[in-house]
Amino acid sequence: MRLKKGKKRMSRYTALIVIMAIIFGCIGVQLFLLQIVKGDDYKEQANNKSIKEISDPAPRGNILDKNGAVLATSKQSYTLVYNQTDESDKYFFKTMDKVFKILDANGETQQDDFELKINPFKFEFRSDDANTRRALEIKFKRDRGLNTDIEKKIKANNKNISDDDLKKQVNDELMKISPQDTFNKLLKQYKISSAYPIEEQRRFMIIKDTIKMHSFSGYNPVTIASNMNKETALKFSQMLSDLPGVDVNTQPIRYYPNNDLASAVIGYISKISTDYDKYTEKGYDSNSDYIGQAGIEAALEDRLKGSKGGRIVKLDKNGKITEELGKKDPYPGQTVQLTIDKDVQKAAETALDTRMQELRSNPYGQQRSDTTNATRAAAVVIDVNTGGVIALASRPGYDPNLFAVPGRLSTDLYNQYFSPDLEKFGKQYIEQRGIASRLGGTEEDALNKLFPIDKSIKNNTTIRQDAYDIYPKPFYNYATQSLIPPGSTFKPMTAIAGLESGAITPDFGVDDEGIFDKGGKIVKFELDGANGYVDLASAIQKSSNPYFMTVGKRIREYFGDDTLAKYAWKFGLGVSTSGNVKASTGIEIPEKFGQVYNTVTNKNTFASTYLWKTMSSLKNGQDDYGHKFTQINLYDNDSDSSKVKSIKTNIKNLIQDSIKNGDKAFDKAKYKDLISQLISEDPAYNGKEISDSKLNSIIQAIYYITVSDANAQLNVPANIEDASIGQGIDQFTPLQMANYIATIANGGTRYKVHLVNKILDSNGKVIENVNPSVIENTGVKASNIAAVKAGMEAVNEKGTASQTFANFPIPTAGKTGTASMGNQEQIGRTDYAEYVGYAPLDKPQIAVCVVVFDGGQGAGSAEVAKAIYSAYFKLNNSTSTQSTTASQN
Repeated sequence: MRLKKGKKRMSRYTALIVIMAIIFGCIGVQLFLLQIVKGDDYKEQANNKSIKEISDPAPRGNILDKNGAVLATSKQSYTLVYNQTDESDKYFFKTMDKVFKILDANGETQQDDFELKINPFKFEFRSDDANTRRALEIKFKRDRGLNTDIEKKIKANNKNISDDDLKKQVNDELMKISPQDTFNKLLKQYKISSAYPIEEQRRFMIIKDTIKMHSFSGYNPVTIASNMNKETALKFSQMLSDLPGVDVNTQPIRYYPNNDLASAVIGYISKISTDYDKYTEKGYDSNSDYIGQAGIEAALEDRLKGSKGGRIVKLDKNGKITEELGKKDPYPGQTVQLTIDKDVQKAAETALDTRMQELRSNPYGQQRSDTTNATRAAAVVIDVNTGGVIALASRPGYDPNLFAVPGRLSTDLYNQYFSPDLEKFGKQYIEQRGIASRLGGTEEDALNKLFPIDKSIKNNTTIRQDAYDIYPKPFYNYATQSLIPPGSTFKPMTAIAGLESGAITPDFGVDDEGIFDKGGKIVKFELDGANGYVDLASAIQKSSNPYFMTVGKRIREYFGDDTLAKYAWKFGLGVSTSGNVKASTGIEIPEKFGQVYNTVTNKNTFASTYLWKTMSSLKNGQDDYGHKFTQINLYDNDSDSSKVKSIKTNIKNLIQDSIKNGDKAFDKAKYKDLISQLISEDPAYNGKEISDSKLNSIIQAIYYITVSDANAQLNVPANIEDASIGQGIDQFTPLQMANYIATIANGGTRYKVHLVNKILDSNGKVIENVNPSVIENTGVKASNIAAVKAGMEAVNEKGTASQTFANFPIPTAGKTGTASMGNQEQIGRTDYAEYVGYAPLDKPQIAVCVVVFDGGQGAGSAEVAKAIYSAYFKLNNSTSTQSTTASQN
């Protein structure tokens, strides 16, 4: 029994020992974790240090010309940054006050891409589209939380509101917050004292706001100033101990050594302003990263951008980097070598600017022209044997360096580029030309016609549109985006269609008396006069309108309306309306693509034009013949119910069908039914009695416009006769015209147009070559090409461009063109001055197209082509561009 008792005591003692051992063991483990495993972490915390990951931007790839000259590159610059920590934040205002004084004293500029401006208060968003600016303003305010209180208030009053309605109402309310109120709200949000001068308040706000925006994408130093000179950077480096959170580093910035040269090709970079989710998915910081916004910079963004690097660093309590723990180097973007020749590009731009200045200086030096507003122009030069673009000029241009570093774009330039005062410009334009009486009687009427209020913007009463392309737009690529009538530069195409179809031979002749009978209407060509008897070559040489209208008439009579188009499509002047052929020259940057006259496009054009005419007449209650009837409004209104919108759409579709197909599509009963439905459903007609006789009057008015007028004009011979001399619905870009001439010059092979020659890695090794690509072998007989070329040679030797090319050392061929738009005199505009050509004659190398908007007669544009040839063939200055204004006079 005692033994048993002893064993029991021993067991209790042992248990006590075990328990004590476990307790001390746990304490030991905890001490081990605290002192050994996590010792460094706790030591860092004790020393107020933190570990952060900082991304390093990659240098964008270079853009080179065909000879290796740099058009765009990245260079390292000194940058002043702010690292926010709890400690540095305590001294923020004191620190920044010192920083601003040092920057100002050394002539440096604070980085400023903050869209909220002062003196006066306003927003500056980099878009010339008012709806885009509205969307950017809403995003600006939402990103800064100005929507929160609005949403709470709306939800409190309507708990069952849908997400879409809530968003719409919040956006409308956000737009009511003025720039000044926005500024004051942000002052409060960022705790910036109103005791500072307002300029100082905004400088603080820029940095505070950038910190807030960066917080959405993790830690990143905030840039205070970039592209500082070395002396300023050194001064800051010596004072960092007195500037908590401030540091100096280097980062690449975009640099364009030739300023505005080839801006229409190269483009520019800027902050992300659309498709935020798309770029975020690709790894961009949508609040701070810059992307290509136009031209090659945008089209080849994925190749140029490079890969970001990053560093794992230790920061002390003041935000200074004390140690670099790890690093991934950024990888530069790929180099893009273009087909552009910098010297030819320069010659084209300089010659265009010179020519426009001459025209503005002597605005009445040409018959029937007022070239006061010769402010827009384009020139395209193409290698006829590859399709490579040697020069592509659009004037006016812009300096992309203004966008590479925030804060460089002045308010004046911002307004000029993105928010022009079209009301002020329009009034000056109208007064200079004295055209108010032509446009309604008063200056206000004329202003509203030429520069109407943009009704697509809700509650807008001030923002106007440029309805007739009068204001010069630096960011609009006139070479690839402008659809213009080709005028007489289209005549070589009419000649090819006539020869290939068999409608004419090279010997076919016409007695040009300076007039043409268009179905009983005699048209007199006063500018050209009578040219006497002309065959094909002399008709091209003298630009005989009666000859080529006769050719068009014969093509139509013998082979049908679409025969001209069939051949023009082979040369890239439009695209077949049947099939799935892409409407494109193949160029890498955005382009529009014009169309030649054909029956399908003609119907669609008439249907669109005359729909608006019908709607306008119905709203006014009177047609062109003076017939009056009950007013009907088919324009869309925000207040329209879905049913009313549907009825209006059905009526408009019926109108377009009537225009296209005439009597057989005019269903009087259907019109009556739809209009009756509209009167019944639309509150605008409440209380109005519309009898059957009144309904019949409305329907009769629709018939007059759609069938008697529009449809009757669809198939008249005048359509193809006008198209044959490059008028009517013929419209193409200068790029299309240059490629069409290149196709003639090389004997009938149409190449894909391209700007990119090759892609290289950052070490200069070729990754990809862009080889010439044939879009179509036209199959045109060599003899027919030769016959057309003979006429184009005669143009430069003894025809409309002979004065320009007299004694020019290289034999060339070309065609001048003077193209008009229907109402140009009424709106104060004048002819497009156009020239197309190629050189040299025996073995053509390049083709050109030159257009000066409101430039008068086409012969003057030949001067620009001569300057281009001189640069390309490296001739001496004596053969460079000279004015022909005196000879034209």
